[in-house]
Amino acid sequence: MTLDLYSLNMERGLHYEGIVTTCNEDGTPNAAPMGVICKGPDHVVLRLHEGSHTISNVKREKRFYVNLSRDPLLFTHSLIGNPPVTEFKDEPNGFSLKNADATFFGEVRHEKKVEKEDAMGENITIMFHSQVQDIKQEKKESEPLNRAICGVIEALVNLSRVKRVSSKKKKEYADRLKEISRVVGRVGGPKHQQAMELIEKEFEIRIKG
Repeated sequence: MTLDLYSLNMERGLHYEGIVTTCNEDGTPNAAPMGVICKGPDHVVLRLHEGSHTISNVKREKRFYVNLSRDPLLFTHSLIGNPPVTEFKDEPNGFSLKNADATFFGEVRHEKKVEKEDAMGENITIMFHSQVQDIKQEKKESEPLNRAICGVIEALVNLSRVKRVSSKKKKEYADRLKEISRVVGRVGGPKHQQAMELIEKEFEIRIKG
């Protein structure tokens, strides 16, 4: 059976969190947590901000591997340094991560430069539209990580507590809810956004009660 991105439980249009592995100029591996947008069964967009090692490598090599995982330590090591060399696996087109739930290779077809102001201020983002190949699923029950579901759960925790906290804490929860709603609106699908609408309405009721 030929695997595609839908086989990995990815949905068209949703934004997933993965670990992107690339090859540095000196031939050593590099790993970094990055957002990946599913655009079809064999098409992703890698959205990278200027200034990182990953974007330099992708611009130069025009290729990368995406590693899907829910391992918090793997994400942490990939952000604050690099996983140990023993965690990387040599691939025909670079490196993947041995302990990922699933991996796939992306080959850049074209890139688009986007300049805009967002929550982090003015920045330059490059959108790498890429063809997906060599999909491997190490764990049959793998589920790609989407920040939207994490946001919904965090919002629900705050909602369950809002009646029992101080006025100061209520204000903190309200501010946090605005930020969660912004993130969910950007990276989530219709169900995530519908859930946030329900949470926001119920939050208003409970905070006044």
